[in-house]
Order: sequence, then C-alpha cells, then structure tokens
Amino acid sequence: MRELLNFRNNYIAFLFSYNMFFDDFQVGQKWESKGRTITDADVVIFTGITGALNPLFLDEEYGKKTRFKGRIIPGLLTASIAIGLTYQLPVDPFGEGFVALTKLEMDAKKPVKIGDTLRAIVEVTDKKEREKDGRVYLTIRTLNQLGEEVMTLKMEILCNKRS
Repeated sequence: MRELLNFRNNYIAFLFSYNMFFDDFQVGQKWESKGRTITDADVVIFTGITGALNPLFLDEEYGKKTRFKGRIIPGLLTASIAIGLTYQLPVDPFGEGFVALTKLEMDAKKPVKIGDTLRAIVEVTDKKEREKDGRVYLTIRTLNQLGEEVMTLKMEILCNKRS
C-alpha cells in the first residue's frame, strides 16, 4: 500500500513539476535521477573557477602515488553535480516555490574519479510549516555506476506555500 501511495505522490508531483511549493512536498517522497558521467573537462573547469588547483585533482602521475591510485574529483564538484542532477528530476525542488538553501551538510563516503557515472536519489525526510512558508528537509544519496554510495547531502530549503 505504501508503494502505491509513493507512486501516487510521485505522479502528482510530476504533474506539478514546474510548481513545487512547500505544500507539494510529502515526507517519504523519493525520486531518482538519470546518470551523468564525470569528464576531465568537468574537473578542469571546476578547479579553474574555484581555484582548487590541487594536484590530486589535476595530475594523474601525482594521483598514482596516493592512496587513491589516480586523480579524484573534488568533493564539492561531486556535491554540485548531485544537486544539479535534481534539476533533471520529474519534479523541481528548486522551482517556483523555492526561496533559499538554508543548510547543507555533506558526507563524502568514497572517492569519485573521472569516468564515473553518478546518479542522485532524493528523499523528502521532513518538513516544518510556518505561516507563509516552510522548511523542507531533503537527503540526496549520490551513487556511482556500481551502485556504491559516494556521497550523502542533507539539505534544508525554504519554500513558499502555494496559497
């Protein structure tokens, strides 16, 4: 029965994907993104923009001498890609009702390398109503192509109510 309710809630959210407001989120809702493969260009652009010019991210020979046996991608790039994958869901948690990302907690579990394909599983874990808006709590589990969890993000977003 719960699976049927989740399907119904996900379908309803899909119908209103361009208008996700506080009222539309239900605790227990879950969505899964498609995959996205990490490229060398992703790393070069990200490190250039942020100034995170660590040889572990950019130099394969240096990376081979580390415990990772090669280059890894910055954790903040993994987090950015995970959040970006949420924009490709049938629902848009950061759509018209979104006001602000108020909290973000990141837990890196495994290194991510160029060529890995990531997907995100987003779950609504809690919500707290206020007079004109509310806070929605999301967990984003980021998985690689082997199904291994590489990062978990917990976030709190402020959303307007529909009315």
